[in-house]
Amino acid sequence: MPCQNPGVQSPDVVIVGAGLAGCSTAWHLAGERSVLLLEQGDQAGAEASSQNAGMVRRLGEDPHERVLAVRTHRWLQAPGEDWADLQPSRRTGAVLALVEEPHDLHDAASHLQAQGVVVQACDRPAQIAPALAGARVAFCWHLPDERVADAHSLIAGFLRGARRRGAELRCGLRVTGLRRQGDRVVGVDTDAGPIDAGAVVLAAGAWTSDLARGVGLHRPLVPLRRSLLQTDTHPLSAPDHPWTWIDDAGLYVRPEAGGFLVSPCDEAVDPPSPGPGSRGSVTPWARALAEHKLRSLLPALADATPRGGWTGLRTFAPDRRPILGPDPDAPGLHWAAGLGGFGVTCSYAVGEAVAGWLRGEPVPWLDRDAVSPGRAWMQRWLMRADGDRNTPRMLSTPPPPR
Repeated sequence: MPCQNPGVQSPDVVIVGAGLAGCSTAWHLAGERSVLLLEQGDQAGAEASSQNAGMVRRLGEDPHERVLAVRTHRWLQAPGEDWADLQPSRRTGAVLALVEEPHDLHDAASHLQAQGVVVQACDRPAQIAPALAGARVAFCWHLPDERVADAHSLIAGFLRGARRRGAELRCGLRVTGLRRQGDRVVGVDTDAGPIDAGAVVLAAGAWTSDLARGVGLHRPLVPLRRSLLQTDTHPLSAPDHPWTWIDDAGLYVRPEAGGFLVSPCDEAVDPPSPGPGSRGSVTPWARALAEHKLRSLLPALADATPRGGWTGLRTFAPDRRPILGPDPDAPGLHWAAGLGGFGVTCSYAVGEAVAGWLRGEPVPWLDRDAVSPGRAWMQRWLMRADGDRNTPRMLSTPPPPR
């Protein structure tokens, strides 16, 4: 998504970061506010938004994330004119399996069922997802309406609509800090000079926490690096094969390009360097972990050989819940961050909520306090280094700035 020439000099709203969260927020605000979207890279959507597997997952661990996911999924079925010539998503279905914790996700399934989402227990998952043939599975959930989204198409539509209503995108411009007058945030400093604004939205992914830290705000977002591999062609790969997730052990597969996208759901703390470029290469350890999990958990894919892949950053708060909305300690500052691996899943609803609160409107479908930047933070949190939720590592939350 190319950038256009700068035009807005003192916008109502500056949005820092042109990934899914930033572009969605711009789309929801444009036309009612003058919006300037800033991206440090050469194009929008080149960081975490381009590094995911595109699975739209509603059966998640956190109830607030599920609310965002359900709302986004509903919108994806008919996204509107800005996506008329695009295919932002398609229906594939999904199977979420459990091998060690058969009672996991039952509360999440009940939550979704109460909202009308089809979530079914299934005792013969291989009939739905052949990749599960021979798998040692204790319990499975089948969601026949789950989707796969294309982040590039999503961002293209968000930008098309936002620009049509007057928003501007400026690329190759790195935000170096927030500007304050007293307690209020009044704009940003960039490597090309300051920009004044009525409000600032932080949607900068792995770089967001450092920008807040620069003005003394303790918002402990942690960037975690995860691997995603592409296998050689495989006879079980088909466009309509449901994406499949061994949830407690940490392994997901999705058909792609005649083979499968595979992730062992590994996590490693990895703060980004200044400037754009967070995509990395798969380590030998992560590749071996993926191959081991395929052999042990999905024997039908034991012969699927990873031939390439990449790593990307997924940024979490210690409670693994998004940070959204106005910052109580810095008037004028708003957040659209901490989406972890759920930027695609929650993108539309994140922009809707953040834009609504910025306009001073109620957002009755989402608990503002639960996702607030000012909520209490845990002192310690769990990282799943090998992707297995049964063998986490306890880490300390980053300390407040001095």
